[in-house]
Amino acid sequence: MFRTTPMKRLYAAVPQRFEDDLLKTIGRLGTVQLVSDYTIKGFRKVENLECCEKYIKLQQRIGSILSSLPPEEARREGFLHSLKEAFSATPFIQPSARAELPEIEGYISEVEARLDRRLTVLESLRNEIERLEDLKRRLLILQKHNLRVDQLGDFRYMFVKAGLMQRELTPRLRGYAEGTSVGFAVFPETRTEDFLIVCGLNEDRQHIESALTLLNFSELTFPSDIDPHPGDAVQKISSVVEQKRKEAEEIERRIREIGMEFRERSKIYGPTVWENIQLEEARSNLSRTSRMSLIHGWVPAGKAKEVSDAILQVTSGAAFVKLEDPGPKDKPPVRIENRGPLGSFELLVRLRGLPDYREIDPTPLTAILFSAMFGLMFGDVGNGLVLAIIGLIFLNLHRDFLKIPAAAIRRLGGIIAVCGVSSIFFGALFGEVFLLEGFIHPVLFSPFHNQSAIMSAALVFGIIQIALGLVLKIINMIRKGDLYKTLFSGITLLYYVVGVLLALKYTEKMSLSVFAENLALTAAAVGLLAVIFFFPIIEGLLGGELRLVDQFLKGFAEFIETFISFLANSISYVRLAAFAIAHGALGLSAAILASTVGMPISYILMNFLVIVIEGLAILIQSMRLTYYEFFTKFYSGSGTPYRPFSLPTFAAVSHS
Repeated sequence: MFRTTPMKRLYAAVPQRFEDDLLKTIGRLGTVQLVSDYTIKGFRKVENLECCEKYIKLQQRIGSILSSLPPEEARREGFLHSLKEAFSATPFIQPSARAELPEIEGYISEVEARLDRRLTVLESLRNEIERLEDLKRRLLILQKHNLRVDQLGDFRYMFVKAGLMQRELTPRLRGYAEGTSVGFAVFPETRTEDFLIVCGLNEDRQHIESALTLLNFSELTFPSDIDPHPGDAVQKISSVVEQKRKEAEEIERRIREIGMEFRERSKIYGPTVWENIQLEEARSNLSRTSRMSLIHGWVPAGKAKEVSDAILQVTSGAAFVKLEDPGPKDKPPVRIENRGPLGSFELLVRLRGLPDYREIDPTPLTAILFSAMFGLMFGDVGNGLVLAIIGLIFLNLHRDFLKIPAAAIRRLGGIIAVCGVSSIFFGALFGEVFLLEGFIHPVLFSPFHNQSAIMSAALVFGIIQIALGLVLKIINMIRKGDLYKTLFSGITLLYYVVGVLLALKYTEKMSLSVFAENLALTAAAVGLLAVIFFFPIIEGLLGGELRLVDQFLKGFAEFIETFISFLANSISYVRLAAFAIAHGALGLSAAILASTVGMPISYILMNFLVIVIEGLAILIQSMRLTYYEFFTKFYSGSGTPYRPFSLPTFAAVSHS
């Protein structure tokens, strides 16, 4: 339970002709993590970069086609159906067929060509429709003002222009037109624009055109072959637009048909290409001679024989397989297995990194201590029941929620459910139900009315948790075989125990005289601090690596850290009592508010705020105490994750 999964180092040398079959067999087993940090003289790394790039580009082409297709029509489902889907697991659909890579490449090239032709025509049609709609809009403006197309343009002695201008710029045109033959009429067109008709002699045209450009005048222009009557022209254009829309709809229909077909095919082709990418990435970890291939990796000890037998079977016995335990300097990948509620609390551990291979897996202890701290701060039978129900709901979600992956939501649900049960337990001890005191008789005491008792309980809990962290540090150092750090961890634990005993003596009298009265404890504390201060120098002397300045500074840092952090960490657990007292104070606030708005509204509102705001705050505080006060005493989080090479149950492989 507290150990990471034991690993075995695997070596397998096989004739090169078995390489593909061997990789597929290992991939289907899904238990071997291949690594490339080992070579034997005469073996060279496999150079398959071009092959990997080929498959990756093929995968990118599939993705590019899918992204260029129109989205599938969304089905309108009712709320109840959506709710049912959220709690229903998505069934895994195993492709019923398999495809070879040449077939996939040929089909993708064909689809790309078909789509490219149709998309090019579709884009041209859409641009033409947009152009005609804009032309129709301009014609409608002329029709609105009773103008013909042939009344605009350049004539023998004069010119006539029509267009749109921002309303605030229109008055400035008068200044440019003064002293010229140019005249203009202004008509409101939109909320911000005016329609202008500008005319004048050709000798003033260049001058006024420059002015109109400065004023962002948008001139209405028309093709030379258009019907001069705006109404007739609009009818003809509408007919053409309708025809082109039908052509575009027909092309879109054909593209959707191609899309439906390709989406179905991609359910087969996509996994096949991905499998080949995975195989080539796995192959890149191998080494070869002209005839042999060398596989090296890590496998869980419980699966070692199964893997060894599979390798011998697939190679008809023509393989050399060697399994050995990790050496002291090896860093095997880490696999932690926690089932049930412990699997949910594994999320909290992984957020700080995986434990080192030789460290204790703290997940079981984290589950107990985290939920106990939460319940101690949030002891309420009613609110705990609500949290437990919310947690159970999250546990059964099979869809992403608020863009959080479903797997993470389920783990969060497990944490909330266990914390809810802990809250119910402590709520029974404290006699609180939905902020109501007296509803049930407290088994232990009420934190709000017995603040010294809850403060003492919080400090005792903190002392036990910190001491446990120091004990785990000793165990981890023993498992790593580090004698010096084991001794240092033992000295640190002894100092903490002595310090706690002195603190207890001090709280009895609240006088500095206790240090003189308990001279043995005081001398032990000072002596242990001195050992901690000089320990790096002692370690350097014994190890033959004396670096006086560096080790002196390290010892000074350890001295300050030990003296200050233990005191601060222990006092930090007072927050457990503070939140428990605050919870009772919120119950008092609800009772006071009830005299104003009524008891039902008051308690409903306050309990809602307690669950949402206080619950979140206590969750954060529990994480803070776990990570900072507890994990920092023993946990490195430096483990390398176990990521075995795995393939689905079928693989269409073509290797060149």
